[in-house]
Amino acid sequence: MKRREALAGLLLAPVGFLGYRALAASAPPQREVNLTVATDGDLLAFTPVELSCPTGARVHLTFHHTGKYIRQDHDWVLTLPGASDAVAQAALAAGEAARYLPPPGDQQVIAMTPMCGKGEQASVDFIAPAPGDYPFICTYPGHAGFMHGVLHVTR
Repeated sequence: MKRREALAGLLLAPVGFLGYRALAASAPPQREVNLTVATDGDLLAFTPVELSCPTGARVHLTFHHTGKYIRQDHDWVLTLPGASDAVAQAALAAGEAARYLPPPGDQQVIAMTPMCGKGEQASVDFIAPAPGDYPFICTYPGHAGFMHGVLHVTR
């Protein structure tokens, strides 16, 4: 009896393997979303202040510092809901040596760009979190109170 079961297993194994391959091939591809956010010229503001994407999407966000006259760095940091103040404080505590960026591995940060000078841009790639509203801020000292917005993640 064991010999017969082993033979049946060998004969059916390719069917099982092909079945899994067919399931993988029929799964919908992960959606890719390109988002762009910029500074509002030399003002302490983002434009737009609201972005959206579906949960689980591969997001490619490009941040552009459009300032032309005032030499002031900016970044774009996406945080967990309710964590933007703590992230801004952590960036301030990290200080100038860390370019006022949140410490690496901060569990309250979902994604962030490096600091950009006027006319510069940076990109970041991340997987959109669970549905909800996620704040984004600039962590340069004193900017988070003015430079903030929301990423709406939908189902």
